[in-house]
Amino acid sequence: MSLFFRCLVLFALIALGELSAAQVSKHLWFEPGPINRVKLGTGESSVWIYRASLEGGEGNRGRLLVTHARRDVLPLDPPRFEEWEVYAPQAERELMESPQSFWRAFRSKRFHDYEQQSTKVLGSPLSVDRWIAEGDAVTFGEHSLEVLDTPGYTRGAVSYLGMIDGKRTAFTGDLIYAGGRLIDLYSLQDAIPEAQIRGYHGYAARLAQLVNSLELLRQKNLELLVPARGPLIENPDQAIGQLIGRAKKLYHNYLSTNALNWYFKEDRMRLSGERVLGKGADIALMPYSAYLETPDWILSHSTSRLIVSDEGFGFLLDCGYQHVIDRVQAWIEQGLVRKIEGIFVTHFHDDHADQVQAAAKVFGCPVYALSEYSDVLENPSAYHLPAMTENPIESISVMEDGQAIRWREFDLTFHYYPGQAFHHGALMAEKQGVDPIFFIGDSFSPSGMDDYCLLNRNLMHDDSGYFLCLSKLRQIRGDYWLINEHIPHVFRFSDVELGYLEHRYHERHRILSELVPWDDPNYAIDEQWAFFYPYGAVLESGATKRFEVRVTNHSPKPRRFEIRPRVGSGFVASPEQAVLILPARGQGSIELEIQVPQDPGVYIVTADVLSEGMAFTSWIEALVEVE
Repeated sequence: MSLFFRCLVLFALIALGELSAAQVSKHLWFEPGPINRVKLGTGESSVWIYRASLEGGEGNRGRLLVTHARRDVLPLDPPRFEEWEVYAPQAERELMESPQSFWRAFRSKRFHDYEQQSTKVLGSPLSVDRWIAEGDAVTFGEHSLEVLDTPGYTRGAVSYLGMIDGKRTAFTGDLIYAGGRLIDLYSLQDAIPEAQIRGYHGYAARLAQLVNSLELLRQKNLELLVPARGPLIENPDQAIGQLIGRAKKLYHNYLSTNALNWYFKEDRMRLSGERVLGKGADIALMPYSAYLETPDWILSHSTSRLIVSDEGFGFLLDCGYQHVIDRVQAWIEQGLVRKIEGIFVTHFHDDHADQVQAAAKVFGCPVYALSEYSDVLENPSAYHLPAMTENPIESISVMEDGQAIRWREFDLTFHYYPGQAFHHGALMAEKQGVDPIFFIGDSFSPSGMDDYCLLNRNLMHDDSGYFLCLSKLRQIRGDYWLINEHIPHVFRFSDVELGYLEHRYHERHRILSELVPWDDPNYAIDEQWAFFYPYGAVLESGATKRFEVRVTNHSPKPRRFEIRPRVGSGFVASPEQAVLILPARGQGSIELEIQVPQDPGVYIVTADVLSEGMAFTSWIEALVEVE
């Protein structure tokens, strides 16, 4: 039986509680788990990698090698490792040494966040004895491990390489999963400085660094990879080749339907593509669809639009800035508009929602939004989402998908429209004698789909995300025009162009299914398949609050999810674990009661999320400020 299949058997036995660890070779001990525990060497001449048996109750001093700074792979109780000799990457020092600084700043930075970096950061510092980087060596007994910088899954990750019992072996963290896969894609969201693209628009941008790191490893002629999660990889060259190939196929596909080609143009898209695909690579970009000037009964300013009736009454779509209010007031003073009679909010992003409440007060009109995201607008502090507003909107008139109203000479139909983001809507405006206008927020441009920010939650089920959006376009009878409020034109897709987008998106679903180890690829593109609600809370010393853990079962089968809260000193959480059973594609939640400590400060509460074949420690967090 090959080493790979022996490891699969080990994982199965461990899941059944029939086995705890394995001696892979004379000096390599391996215990699979949510995070693998790996021991090299024997006796005092040994080191642990990823996690150590301290957490199993041994409590002896030892040495621990860390590959990257994410909370979900680091020791679950960092203070207990203060007596240990810990080695960790210099490039991620701040996240391990000063996590409290991160969280204090994140209280406000989580709003208007355009960096889009992982928040899986420790709640308390990990004491590190030696900061290491490429070229360093870690020596213990008869063994020596070379340090290699391997950024990708995180910005400053390292791998450890050495000869272990006659095999060239690398300990690679989360850089690669068995079978040439990745555990998720959203963790790779990042800026592309050379193309002047910030993190928010950088779809899985660290695929470029990941591919480079994998190419470096391939040059080392490795015979065994020991990852932080999943089985051992005994066919490194094959697995690395598979992952590089899948990463390139995915990015090529993404570029082919990319709305940014309209905003940033071909040169910047080619720069982005060549980072991942290689210099001179073939890059397919969708040609622009048909577009025209905006009709004169729609006034435009910034990221807002104003529908004007024949008698001069106005219906406003979105309001992200004070200067939008100023401009509308100027139109009223100039006699172009008599009165604003309603505001529709397409989504929660700050450039569309920041000043909606102020505008509703100034103009004395109702605010409309879909039920699928009205709570995000009313309670933004309860969520952690990209580029979001921090300004609550009061007394929203909540509409259901497909609900219509008659306003002046217009029929206005409200649609749940999860294109650019999961929490997103659209408005169809129909008026006799003109082609209908579908106001789609930020969901499409003439060059494709606005799915460049993975953390917006662009789900890929047949009845959600862009598949749903494309289906709704297919259902429109006759000619129509689309309005994206960042674009000074109306545009539309032909049947051929819709077919192209549908085909490419189905192709991407197939690529993602091969790229990730889960039974549905949505776990890898939906950072919030499990999350705390509320995300942020401000409480008095010693207070108790109820939190929910909300879970989406993306799987095509029922799943049992076990939730285990993890709290720091002074906190009390009840229950200590809870079970949630969800049908296929089902959603649900469990309640946790958490008492906060007496000492003021900024804290995080985390929770493990465990299910068959999926086990994640300290995976989700809530941000708690004790006053």
